[in-house]
Amino acid sequence: MKIIRVVAGADYLLTVTFDNEHTVTLDMKRKLQTVRFSELSDWALFASATTDGRAVMWPNGTSISTSEIVEILGK
Repeated sequence: MKIIRVVAGADYLLTVTFDNEHTVTLDMKRKLQTVRFSELSDWALFASATTDGRAVMWPNGTSISTSEIVEILGK
């Protein structure tokens, strides 16, 4: 499964579209309270999310892989 698009939305929602046309929306607010994702509480940084097809990435080096996205959705 390949990520083809990522959109950062209001209230720290992250919408991820996969090559099978499935789209999921992740509420990242709780993740922002962790050390790993805390820098993304800067809205400009959060909004700069991109993808290489395998992960969602930010310019500060933070990333979240496809498998992690699936894991988050399973919780």
